[in-house]
Amino acid sequence: MSKTAEQEIREYFEEWFRDAAAKDLDAVMTKIADDAVSYEHDAPLVYTGAPAIRESCRQGFDVMRGRLRWDIPDLHVMVRDDIAVSWGLNRMRAQEPGGEPVEIWSRGTRVFQRIDGEWKMIHQHVSYPVDSETGRAATDLRPDR
Repeated sequence: MSKTAEQEIREYFEEWFRDAAAKDLDAVMTKIADDAVSYEHDAPLVYTGAPAIRESCRQGFDVMRGRLRWDIPDLHVMVRDDIAVSWGLNRMRAQEPGGEPVEIWSRGTRVFQRIDGEWKMIHQHVSYPVDSETGRAATDLRPDR
């Protein structure tokens, strides 16, 4: 039985989660289109093209010397022809050597295109909610479950 496009995208994410936990930058980048655009949490906010996105990922992996895991517990996927869109709350869990575990949630929307028979991320937008009183990122919020 052949997989549905939604199943392919969900498997894509599972691989992406494993590759990121292993800090395997080359494997992570196999999922990114050459001309992808990523709106990130930090400056410069917009990363255009795979080399810029790779550098952003590398910096993130370098900052986190300990364990790192991320997932999207409420992952939603919608596919139309050769375009797929996903959205959900990103859960990032990390622990520095000898440190306490940290859990941070953010929002994420990603767009994929089937290119040469493979799904590639062509756009992502990740953001933190903002504390309306301080104007600062609210990284301590948790979803109601």
